[in-house]
Parts: sequence; C-alpha cells; structure tokens
Amino acid sequence: MKTTFTSIMKNFWIIGLMSIGMCCLSSCDEDEQIGSYVSGRWFGDMDMWLGEERALGSEIEFYPEGWGSTQGRGIEVDYYHRGSIRHDFRWRIRDGVIYMTFDDSDLDCAIADYRIDEYYFRGYIADYYTLGNQTYFNLRNYDRYWNEYGYSNYYNGGGYYYVKGEKNWGIGNDSTAIPTETEEPKCIRGVNKVKE
Repeated sequence: MKTTFTSIMKNFWIIGLMSIGMCCLSSCDEDEQIGSYVSGRWFGDMDMWLGEERALGSEIEFYPEGWGSTQGRGIEVDYYHRGSIRHDFRWRIRDGVIYMTFDDSDLDCAIADYRIDEYYFRGYIADYYTLGNQTYFNLRNYDRYWNEYGYSNYYNGGGYYYVKGEKNWGIGNDSTAIPTETEEPKCIRGVNKVKE
C-alpha cells in the first residue's frame, strides 16, 4: 500500500512539472508568434500630440533581433502640420504584453489589450508600469495597404495622402521644422495626457 501511494505522489509531481513546463513553452511560443506579427512597418494613429496639436498620423517600424525574436529596436515617426518628429525605441514581448521603451522616457508605453494580424494592429496603449490609463491606437500594415498609388487617409478631422516611399504630401518631412522643446511643448502620447 505504501509503495502505491508513493508511486501516485511521484506521478502527481511529474504531471505537475510537465504542466508547468508546457505553460512556459506555450507562453514563449505565443510571444514569438506576436513578435513575428509585430515585426515590420505600420502606419496610422498612435495617439501622439505636440502640445495641443494632435499628430496627423504615425509610421512605426519594429526591427526584430533575429528570427523568432521577442525583442528588438524600432522607430516611430509622427507627422504634424509643421513637420515630422522621429523617436527611437526598444521593444520586448513578455506574456503577450508589448513593452516599448523610448530614448525619451516620457513616451514609454505598453500594449496589452490589442488585436494583431497581417493587416491590422489595433487596440489600447497603456501606461508602461501600471498598464492603466489606456488610449486607443489603430495601425495598418504598410506593405499590404500602401500600393504604388499611395494610400488616402481621412482621420483626425483632415484629409491627407501618403505616397509609398516618400513623406506625406503637403506635410513637411524635416524634423528641424518643429521648434525645440524650449520653444514648444514636448511630444506626448495620449496615455500620458490622460495622466496629467
């Protein structure tokens, strides 16, 4: 009888350890799948502001660190009537949450509530540390939606037209067109405006 109880307990331990291992593997596999989807170039609304002026649109590109990577570097370029501003960042995915750490730490954010596929990446940008104070973002895949004729977009109350491989028509493309932060407010993400 004692031998049977001992063997049952051993089996429970083995099953428990296998379950934990499978959960860890499935979480890693899920993160790698998200990493493969998010890698690449997107455009649309990242809820960016320059003082009280909302960005006309944003381009964002995620560069993975190798195949199946769950981290890498990235660039976000936000377009305003007066010009464009570039922001460099690092990204990583942990338990399905995409963490973005910018060179300008005021823009740090996390994306936990989202949907992503080969066409769209949309959901809510949250505070980096608490995952609270969420604001909406909506992006489209650059290569799938930007054909040789460009892409017309009419959100944020004004129409403008993208031409693939070029900057926005009618919008400056030189970051020096934006005054320095001593003259104007810094760029801020909508989630950070909510906190103020």
